[in-house]
Parts: sequence; structure tokens; C-alpha cells
Amino acid sequence: MEIGSRLREAREAKKLTLEEVQNTTKIQKRYLQAIENNEFGILPGKFYTRAFIREYASAVGLDPEQVMEEHKNELPSNEEEQVITYSRVQQSKSEKNPSSGGGFAKSFPTILTVFLVVGLLFAVWFFILQLSNSNNSANDEEMSQDQVNVTDPSGEDDESQDEENSSSGGEGDSSDSSEEEANEENSSEEVAEEIETEDDQDQELEFSLEETGAGQFPEHVYNVSGAEERELTIAFNSETYLELNAPKDGESLADARNYSQDDEEINMDISDYAEVYVRTGSAPGMTVMVNGEEIEFPTDNLTQKLLIQFE
Repeated sequence: MEIGSRLREAREAKKLTLEEVQNTTKIQKRYLQAIENNEFGILPGKFYTRAFIREYASAVGLDPEQVMEEHKNELPSNEEEQVITYSRVQQSKSEKNPSSGGGFAKSFPTILTVFLVVGLLFAVWFFILQLSNSNNSANDEEMSQDQVNVTDPSGEDDESQDEENSSSGGEGDSSDSSEEEANEENSSEEVAEEIETEDDQDQELEFSLEETGAGQFPEHVYNVSGAEERELTIAFNSETYLELNAPKDGESLADARNYSQDDEEINMDISDYAEVYVRTGSAPGMTVMVNGEEIEFPTDNLTQKLLIQFE
């Protein structure tokens, strides 16, 4: 019996579907079907062929090493994986972040909100100022009329009295306007600072490594909280195999294949996903970031998995 038929028979004996094995091993269904049909050329490489078969055997209750030994003549030879040693230079915040255009697009609603608040405060201040001027003018007219009524008919004191009232009223208006303007400016600055502070707090991310995996293909679980808008960035430092999907939504987020440093980095909005699954064939070959913050691979294994869950 060929190895593919043996694995399929073990799966059917346990009454498992390919979808259930896929959820357990995180190996795409088309690769599982290729293994059952002994079509190893469909798989991404010789190394991954042997690794996928081990995981498949373990998922259906077989001893992976015994299966590999008994069917070693059917399997491709185990080739050496070239590991490129490199030193990772700490990048600045601006280099980690996506393009500046994307950052401005995100901050534009906040800027617009600040301008609207300032404009509203200015309109209120202007209305209060006009109302105050109207009241002062009415008071001046009443005072002038009273002066006319109480002075003698000759009117010799009217002109000087009006000038005094006008002078005192102008000084009062100027003083009141200056104080109101200063108070309104201070209030506008405080509102803008509060909005900026709240916005910064809303966008601050918190990372928590909840589980560190073990074995040949360790799976690590991260919890990420503190941001409603999230952007995932994957940069390639050297040749590596990548699978990227959203398990709960059943969506593949990128082509499962080998990538190199010549490929453009992956940038995508993942705000609508509850979790994202990253599987790599060479952890040193890529850098994974959420909102510009790097998520580290915790172990020194070449092949690793990251399950990033968002709260």
C-alpha cells in the first residue's frame, strides 16, 4: 500500500474529513489531497512534503517516524535547507510603518474633527461677542436718553456726557472682548489636546504571548488588543515559504508559495478579522508587523507558525 493510500485509510478509519484534518494541521486541503494521491510534485518543496506527511500521520493517529521509515523509498530525498544568517538592524519607526500616504489617510478624520470643533467654538465666540456689543449699544442709547432727560434744556452738558459714555463703553468692550477671546482660545487648545490624547490611546497596541509552541512545527499564540483599526505588514528578508489565512473566516489572505527578498512586502487591512494565521518555512526570512509593531518568532526553529488573535 502506498503512503497516500495508507494515510487516507487511517483518516477514513477515524471518520475524519479532509476539512477536519485541515483544521487540525493547518495544511491546505489541496495539499492533503495531493498527499493521498501521491502527487508530491504539487507540494511546495521536498522539505515541506516530508513535514506535511509527518503532520498528516500524527493527525490520523499514526506514528510519523514509523510511517516515514516504512515508506522512505516513495518519498523525495531530504534536501538541505539553506539558512541565510543575517543580523537584524533595528529599524526606525518611520521605516517600519507603511507609506506616509496611508498614515495621513488614517489621521485625516482626526484632523478634520479638530478643525470642526475649533470652527464651532469660534462661531459660538463670535455670536457671544455680537450679542455683547448689541447689549452695550442698547445700554449706551438708554443712558444717552436719560442724560437728555435730566440735563437742562440748553443741552450744554450733552456732548461732553456722550463722549465720556462712549469712551468708557469702548474701553469696557475692548477689555471684555480680549478676555473672552483668550478664554475661547484656551478652551479650543484643551479640546484639541484631549482629542489627540484619546486618539493616541485608542490606537496603542498591546501584545501578549499566550502560548509558546513546541516540536518541529511549533505554533505560538499571540493576543493583540488596543486598536480597532489594524494593518498587517509582512516584509521578506530572504527566501521563505508563506501561508497566510484567516481560520475563523475560512479565507486565504495571500498565495501559499515561496517568497524572496525581491517580492514586495504584503500590506493589508485586517480590522475585520478575529484572528490571522501565519505559517513560514523560514522564520528568519520574514518580518511580521501589526500597525508597525513587530511580532517576534519566539523560538529558533526554522519552520514556525503564528496564530494572532485580536481582542
